[in-house]
Amino acid sequence: MKGSSKTDKSGWSKAAWDMLYLTACGIHTQAPDPERVLAMDLKKVYALSRSQSLNALTYMALEQMKKADGPEIPDSDQVLPAWEESRNKAIRKIMLIDGARAQLFAYLEGKGIWHLPLKGVILGPLYPELGTRQMSDNDILFDGTYRREVREWFAAHGYTVESYGEGNHDEYHKAPVYNFEMHVALFDKTAYPQMADYYLTLKNRLKLAPGKAYEYCMTDEDFYLYLLAHMDKHYSNNGTGLRSLLDVYVYNRAKDKINRAYLDEELPKIGLLEFEEQMRLLADKFFDPALKKADLTEQEWEILHELSFNHTYGRIENIWRNTVRKTQPEGEPITAGVKFRYILRRLFPSRAHMEKWCELYSPFFHRHKWLMPAARVWRFIKAEKEQGTAMKKEFYTVRKM
Repeated sequence: MKGSSKTDKSGWSKAAWDMLYLTACGIHTQAPDPERVLAMDLKKVYALSRSQSLNALTYMALEQMKKADGPEIPDSDQVLPAWEESRNKAIRKIMLIDGARAQLFAYLEGKGIWHLPLKGVILGPLYPELGTRQMSDNDILFDGTYRREVREWFAAHGYTVESYGEGNHDEYHKAPVYNFEMHVALFDKTAYPQMADYYLTLKNRLKLAPGKAYEYCMTDEDFYLYLLAHMDKHYSNNGTGLRSLLDVYVYNRAKDKINRAYLDEELPKIGLLEFEEQMRLLADKFFDPALKKADLTEQEWEILHELSFNHTYGRIENIWRNTVRKTQPEGEPITAGVKFRYILRRLFPSRAHMEKWCELYSPFFHRHKWLMPAARVWRFIKAEKEQGTAMKKEFYTVRKM
């Protein structure tokens, strides 16, 4: 909202709280207050809902009002038809990717490759209706010994290999909505050593899914730990959106007999004891209709505001800022020298980074490593041509910290 007037910013803030209100109504399948709905800027609420992947759930709340014989909602901008269509698309998408996942799992079972569905695959059925927990892709953990065979299966079934062998997961896409992230580890060891070490023995804690020989599932407690670890990864880097907080609330409501003693023992091992309590209490305070929102602390309001204006997966600006902050001792101000060194590293990366970049984006220079100085020049020209605006925005964001 850069450059917006104070009035416009106030309008977006109101729309954010209206979106939160509809989300809370939707998750409890309750009809919203008609007077409040009639006072909403539907165009803004819909835009924010889409950015948070909550448009299906918020539309469901509006449908509850219709079912309760509420008043007709004025819609001069014709937002409601688009909103309804986005909900319908979310349902169709879930059905399509569920079918694609079943096809993949049949292959993995037949080949004796152990596998574990993650994230939205598990959370989706805990939401009120099909499609209300929207998904962008299928996340699967599998036996990395068979990484090449799995890539060949995806290629044979018309998928584009977006990335392979570059980190802890491979990406496969096929139009219109088939997106898979195939993980060989839950966390990258270089970026998240504590999490990576903790999950090295995950396979030993898994249990077989009913009726399956090679499909596994986590215990309720271990899935919740992973849910928090994944949330914290995004929250601490590029940020995360409101849906992550909603996942915490929905999961705790669905698993009301979860073993808290086990969680209290395991959470300190991954450094998330305080984070879990903070997010669980915030989710309860906001989404539980029996609790008053006035009970939120100032810090909790700030977190809620941040989550409300992030996108589903956060913002790229948060990655830039957090990367800079990690190079500065905690509690000390960000100096001009720290910012300069960050920009210098981005413009002139290490040789190891350049070799990896050449392998991915310029095989010619990867084959002729003696031309590495020229590769640096080519990288800069390519970046300026393809991502010039983004580069300028990154450096401006860092400079203004």
